[in-house]
Amino acid sequence: MSINRTESGASLIEVMVAVTILGFGLLGLAGMQTKTVTMNDSAYYRSIAVDLGNDLADRIRAIRTPYMVNVDANPQPPAPPDFSLCTIYLTTVTCAAQQTSPKDRSTNAALVTTEMREWAALLQKQLPGATYSLVQAASSSTDYFRYTLTITWLDDRGTATNSSYSMVIE
Repeated sequence: MSINRTESGASLIEVMVAVTILGFGLLGLAGMQTKTVTMNDSAYYRSIAVDLGNDLADRIRAIRTPYMVNVDANPQPPAPPDFSLCTIYLTTVTCAAQQTSPKDRSTNAALVTTEMREWAALLQKQLPGATYSLVQAASSSTDYFRYTLTITWLDDRGTATNSSYSMVIE
């Protein structure tokens, strides 16, 4: 006597195809997650650069109005200090002596050096491989300097490339 059976269900080949498709989908999802994490780090570093740029702009604006010790002896206020005379090399910030001509004299040179050293320490602590360039730009006013700040840092998004952020400080 023969028994007539009808089998239903998935064959081994169908299961293997389904598992393969699922595996490729999960690999794609893992790759997308990795890319998202690296781009998130990049956005985080860029937001740090923006905050540091605004911090330096606030420091410059706070110091650029010079403090006048004796208004009667010298009725002409001194010119604001030139922050672009400060440079960074590795971890050392050096500020060149402020000029003492009547057009550009400063009583705040020590304060400028201190502020720039503090700011550069924050920059190097918060951004990997960070450097900056602060260039005095042409200004329509002779009372205040106008600067272009460029912050550059190592942004490792799979390739060792540098990213930068620029802003104008007035």
